[in-house]
Amino acid sequence: MKKFLKIIAIILGGFIVIGIIGSMGDDESSTDEKASTEVKADQKKEAKKEESKTYQVGDMVNTGKLAYKVTNVTATNEIKSNNQFIESATTSGQFVIIDIEAVNNDSKARMVDSSMFKVVDDKKREFDPSTDSDVTMALEGSMDFFLQDINPGLSKTGKMVFELPADSTSYSLQVSSGFGWSGGEYEKIKLK
Repeated sequence: MKKFLKIIAIILGGFIVIGIIGSMGDDESSTDEKASTEVKADQKKEAKKEESKTYQVGDMVNTGKLAYKVTNVTATNEIKSNNQFIESATTSGQFVIIDIEAVNNDSKARMVDSSMFKVVDDKKREFDPSTDSDVTMALEGSMDFFLQDINPGLSKTGKMVFELPADSTSYSLQVSSGFGWSGGEYEKIKLK
C-alpha cells in the first residue's frame, strides 16, 4: 500500500509540476500579448498626437510660456532690395520668407532667437534660418528675432528667411518653447 501511495504521490506531483510549467508559459505569452497590445496602443496615441499637433498658418500656437502665429509665407528665388545700394539676393533653390508673431505668456521677460526655429520638409530635412548677409540686408527686418527679449504680455513681430532646395515641395515650421535651457517643447506649423 505504501508503494501504491508513493506512486500516486509521484504521479500527482508530476501533474502539478506540468500544470505549473504550462501555466507559466500561458502567463508569459499572455503578458507578451498584453505588452504588445499596449505598445501598439501607445504608438497609435503618439501618431494621433503628432497629427493633431500640426497647426496651420494663422493659428496661435502655444508652446511652453511662448506662443507663435505665422501670418504670411512667401516662396521666391529672389529677394529684391528696396535700397538702391544693396543688391538683391538670389538662390538656385527657394527662399521661404515667414512673417511671424511671438507672444510672451510668462510673468517675466523671455528671450526669442532665430535659433529657436527650424523648417522641416517632406524629406525630413531640417533647415536653420538664413544668416547670409546678402539675404539679411536685402530683406529688411529679417534679423528681428536675434536675441530679442519680450516682456510679459507683449508680442514681437518679424520676418525670418529660410533657404530650401527647389525640391522641397511641402514643409513645416518647428517652433520652440524657449531659448537654450528654457526650451525643450516643440510644435509644428504647416507652411506648405
